[in-house]
Amino acid sequence: MTSTRRTRTPLDFDKDAVLTQLGAARRTLIEARRVMRPKSGLARAADGVIAEIDEFALVLTGDRTFFHARPHAALSGNKHPGGSENNQEN
Repeated sequence: MTSTRRTRTPLDFDKDAVLTQLGAARRTLIEARRVMRPKSGLARAADGVIAEIDEFALVLTGDRTFFHARPHAALSGNKHPGGSENNQEN
């Protein structure tokens, strides 16, 4: 009995396009979530999809907060989140 081993090929898809679409879906869900009753089944389902989108972002980018709003300081050109340009401790 001969067993053939399949080799896995690298994922061949446009990661940026997927992230763009997931970001749009996540924003739409968050907007819709604002008018839902907090503990309704629909709200919980929306929360679940948002959490899965964040998990997918973690797998693709290594950052679970990839779609989260960034603080204004992040827009000022600061290359290291949460601190100064040189983030070394003494």
